[in-house]
Amino acid sequence: MVQASIAASFWAAVEDCLVEFHAQSRGAAAEKVVALWKRLAEIESTARKDEPSYSDMIYHAEPWYIACNLAENPDLPLDSEKEGPYTAILKQNHLA
Repeated sequence: MVQASIAASFWAAVEDCLVEFHAQSRGAAAEKVVALWKRLAEIESTARKDEPSYSDMIYHAEPWYIACNLAENPDLPLDSEKEGPYTAILKQNHLA
């Protein structure tokens, strides 16, 4: 299981990406992140007990790609122009 502090940092980075790269308001970004948390928790709670848990798999993805999917812009490239600001987001959230 992922530590709570790492999970909080991960989701904060996703929210920051939504604001920075997808022009979402802070409130709208937070709502999207919370909605995804709830969907993931619901999936986990309805999984059969004899099946493996995949709840931590999301934390193996880059926050960039989770944010792109939440913004319905999965094809936004992480190019050289965006790489510096993205790295700054990761650092401010203790992920880099």
